[in-house]
Amino acid sequence: MVDLPTRSSSDIREEQLKDADLKKIIETFEQSSKDENFLDWTSRGYLMPQGVLHRNAPETDSEEAQLVVPKQEWDDILKAHHGALTAGHYDEEGTYQRISKRYYWSGMRSFISDYVKKCPKCSRYKAENQKPAGLLRIPAYSQRFETLTIDLLGPLPETSDWKKWIFIIEDTATKGIELFALKDATAQECAITWLEEVILRYGLPRRLISDN
Repeated sequence: MVDLPTRSSSDIREEQLKDADLKKIIETFEQSSKDENFLDWTSRGYLMPQGVLHRNAPETDSEEAQLVVPKQEWDDILKAHHGALTAGHYDEEGTYQRISKRYYWSGMRSFISDYVKKCPKCSRYKAENQKPAGLLRIPAYSQRFETLTIDLLGPLPETSDWKKWIFIIEDTATKGIELFALKDATAQECAITWLEEVILRYGLPRRLISDN
């Protein structure tokens, strides 16, 4: 496999056009009239220098635009950046950070996570960091709003306003649940939602439980 950036722009463009989803974006950029679809893609950070689709990456530290990878190249990217002899078999987050500095595709984090979990060498040789299972004692909370738990679900199919995560808040006593759609699964997004939707409406609970 030849790494994508070492190929010519025409070769990379040809591979992108083989992906039906990327082909639609490229065609939108190359239309003479720029419609709402064009504005939508540019607002998401897409750009097309030299006829090759890229994306600005505000969520990474890299100043360079990410190369948008077509579906047929996803496995090869993972083989080069996780499974190769020089790749080091990083964990899910490490592999994602390594790849996202240069590349992007929709649903990339989920795809990388699934790939790493199924990696035969990682399963065979990496030590299990969890403690042995013990007896679980579940505390009983009787007072409403005494203890809240929070969690994140996603990424899910993106909505029209680009939200793909669900921030879940549950009252352990009443089992009441509130759900909030988020664009990004970041500490800042969760903290703002927690402040505006919970604390300012109900006040502070006595305990907050999270799985990090």
